[in-house]
Amino acid sequence: MRKIKTQYLLSLLTVLIIMAITISVSLVQALQLTDRSMLVSTPQPSATATHTFNFTYVSASSTGSLAFQYCTSPVFDYPCSAPAGVDVTGASISSQSGNTGFSVDGINTTNNRLVLTRTPAVAATVPSQYVIANVTNPSTAGQSIYVRITTYASIDGSGAFIDNGAVAFATVLPFNIGANVPPFLQICVAITVAPDCSTTSGDSVNLGTLSTSSVRFGTSQFSVGTNSISGYTTYVQGTTMTSGNNAITALSSQTPSFPGNSQFGINLRDNSNPNVGTDPFGSGSGTPTANYNTPNLFKYTSGDSIAQSTLPSDYNRMTVSYIVNVSSSQPPGVYASTFTYLATATF
Repeated sequence: MRKIKTQYLLSLLTVLIIMAITISVSLVQALQLTDRSMLVSTPQPSATATHTFNFTYVSASSTGSLAFQYCTSPVFDYPCSAPAGVDVTGASISSQSGNTGFSVDGINTTNNRLVLTRTPAVAATVPSQYVIANVTNPSTAGQSIYVRITTYASIDGSGAFIDNGAVAFATVLPFNIGANVPPFLQICVAITVAPDCSTTSGDSVNLGTLSTSSVRFGTSQFSVGTNSISGYTTYVQGTTMTSGNNAITALSSQTPSFPGNSQFGINLRDNSNPNVGTDPFGSGSGTPTANYNTPNLFKYTSGDSIAQSTLPSDYNRMTVSYIVNVSSSQPPGVYASTFTYLATATF
């Protein structure tokens, strides 16, 4: 904060990033690999499979290595816990296109982190594909696995990464398609989503310049549906708004918006103070959980369940309202946060 003619000027530019599988925002960090996808030849636990990765490089920087790290979470800010049983030490490259010239780095590859190396060259910002054979799938059935993809200037996957992103797949046991209905759970997350997840649009909310005199707010949406007999639960993960070591206080209990106080919170209802949000929409049985289901009251705790259904449910679209207030003592800076929305079901 700077003092100018005895008045305090607080200019806090806030950016919220919301993504479906991995939502990642940084102020001066790597760029997101775009058009990411992953195809697994077989989802069976412990099977030897071929994993095909597709993505587009964003940074035209000298690139000497590429890493695929298998984790139980897509969030780069969290430590990577290796899924049980996964093994890429015997992996090989069946084919590669786009940015090519890579080979397996057998020295720096570990059980859950495959490092590809090449002579450093400027990356072309084009779609690229890497077909990786002889990967041993994780041993746990019904598990979601996330692969964190990173590019490096070094030839051994060390140092700060240039671009990053994540993809996901799940291990499932085979089933008899002649007698069984496959399990179904779908969640889509964006600034706006169609109730049936047929379309999505946007992945960031800009809350502009924060003020001590008025609340700043924005929204995103998600929609969930499942045929699980026990329904589903949706969780939110991520930190409050931060700028370096400075943070805006996350509301630990349901609280109204009070401009002039340090507050960050969310709910899933149509609010009048401030005028933001929409009530849940759709023919499913999903509803917000109690801590996020009261208009004009806001809360945020990372890891909280925010919506659920106890029955098989058609799609319900939920609108997440974000509110941010700051006090006059809030240090200036660029404040940002990353959120991940996860849905789980039991089959």
